Amino acid sequence: MTLTEGALLCGECGTSALAPAPTLGDTARYDRRALRRSIAAQAAQAGRAAGLVPTAGAPRHAELPTTAIPTVERTREPAAPSPSASAPAPAPAPAASHSADAVDPRVFSLAFSTGDTVRVSGHGLVGRNPTPAEGESFDYLVQIVDPDRSMSKTHLEFGVAEDGFWILDRGSANGTRIVEGDEVVDLDPGLRVVIYRGLRVELGDQYFDLH
Repeated sequence: MTLTEGALLCGECGTSALAPAPTLGDTARYDRRALRRSIAAQAAQAGRAAGLVPTAGAPRHAELPTTAIPTVERTREPAAPSPSASAPAPAPAPAASHSADAVDPRVFSLAFSTGDTVRVSGHGLVGRNPTPAEGESFDYLVQIVDPDRSMSKTHLEFGVAEDGFWILDRGSANGTRIVEGDEVVDLDPGLRVVIYRGLRVELGDQYFDLH
C-alpha cells in the first residue's frame, strides 16, 4: 500500500486520509521545522504542476543567445582656431630701395631727348663732338647725335660742386636755355649757373632732363 505524501494511516482500521496542511501558527501541535519542510514540499509540488520548477538534470536558467553590440567610434571635431592663431601676421613690406642718386647726392643723371642717359659725378662737356681746349681736362665727353646740327660741337660745359650741379654755355651758335614749367631762361655764354634736379636744359633743338 502506497501512501500519498502528507497522508495519515489509521492503525486500527487500516485506512488513510490527508491530514490538513499545518501552518506556522500551529506550534502547539507541530514542530516548526516539520512545518517549514511541509510548506516547502507543497510549494515545490505546486511549482512542478505549473511547470515553473525545473526537473532534475535540467538547467536552472535557459541560456539566451548573445548578440555582439557594435561599438561606436566617436571622433572629436577639431577645435576652432582662436582668432589670435587663425592666420600668421603679414610680413612687413620691404623698405623701398633708393636710387643711386638719392644715396649719393653728388651723382646726377642726364636723360637726353635722343633716349640716351648718362650718369655723371664730375666735370664734362656736351656737344656733337665735344673737344677740350688746349690745357683742359675733363672727366666726361658726352657726344650727342644731332642730324640737324642744332647743337654746337662743344656746346655745354657742366660740373658737380658742393653747391650742386652747374652748367655753362661754351659760346654755342643756338644757345642754351633752362626750362621750368612755362618759364624759359636763356643762359648767357660763359656764365656758370647752378640748377637742380627736375629742370630741363635745351641745347639747340635737343635737350636733357636733370635727375
